Amino acid sequence: MSQLKIATFNVEWMISIFGGVWKTWDGTIPTTFPGKNLGGIKLAPIQDVRGLCKRIAGVIEAVDPDILGIEEGPPLKAQMELFVKRYLNNKYTVFQSNERRQSVFALVRKSLAHKTTHVPYTDTALKLLSGTFPYYPWLGYRKEDRKNHKFDRIPLVLKFKPSSHRELQVIVVHTKSKFSELKTFQQWENREKGPVLSALDSRQKLSAEVGQLRKYITSQLKQPDPHKGLVVMGDFNDGPFADLMEQEFLLYNIVDELVGSLLEPKSYLSHAMTPDVLSKAETVRFPDPLQHGMIVGEFIDHMLLSPSFIESNPAFHLRPMSCQVETASYDQFNSDVNNDNRGLRPSDHRPVSALIDY
Repeated sequence: MSQLKIATFNVEWMISIFGGVWKTWDGTIPTTFPGKNLGGIKLAPIQDVRGLCKRIAGVIEAVDPDILGIEEGPPLKAQMELFVKRYLNNKYTVFQSNERRQSVFALVRKSLAHKTTHVPYTDTALKLLSGTFPYYPWLGYRKEDRKNHKFDRIPLVLKFKPSSHRELQVIVVHTKSKFSELKTFQQWENREKGPVLSALDSRQKLSAEVGQLRKYITSQLKQPDPHKGLVVMGDFNDGPFADLMEQEFLLYNIVDELVGSLLEPKSYLSHAMTPDVLSKAETVRFPDPLQHGMIVGEFIDHMLLSPSFIESNPAFHLRPMSCQVETASYDQFNSDVNNDNRGLRPSDHRPVSALIDY
């Protein structure tokens, strides 16, 4: 029996370590980064870019994954390949979905790369993930209210085939954030129409993305096969619990939405974490405007598994209790005690990993 370690890690605006540039990139990693405004996003300055690269690489080396999904990667594959070559001993093959300021990547250990196939987002099978799909903004109901949406960061799909009759599909996702005009508790307390509707519309778009991803997963699991497994992992930008907006407006959290329907048990997903670990896990900490700006911890980086993992004699088996937040691996490279210096923290997310036997 062999072992595969998979992990997901949002590395917080990796474009910053390449000077904050995309199409004008000069092929280098600068020593410093003065910071930059990208639309409504302000990238923080970094005094020692190469030191930050070592922190990021240190976390990855400590986790030591065979397949690593990376969210908020740089725009260009060549940029990630340079990072891997210079800071990870060139031991991973790089796969990328579509080019964006925040791109979705997978790093596959080179000893396994020949067993791994990348399904490009232009493939017909991925049209559910690469095309547009409809949603209605909150309060919209007329035909003319209907909007089209699409994944800005198209999910990346890999197929790992350790033998001719076994296949593990790994889907790396980074859904849209809940970022909206709702910034303060006072806006919520006053029920200011614009900010509240903005927050609800963000959730509508997020739910639309997850619904489309669910359609793709259902299509892949339509014909149950004990020799195949499927893992969905990445930054979901939501946790398994209902936040205040979801409680007030009877909305699903997207983790429950993605898991599936009781009417289709053969495609029902399960979380790789045990319930007791899941209930205490957190991967990010941030000031929550719906809790008076209080710093809260939330678990938004997930790993979900297809039903084949729990069948008798499965081709791919989750090692019990192996799914965890890699807090110790992260902490040894984090010196940002006050959460105010981008150069001193590997990321604003902690990685999540799991062990799969096959």
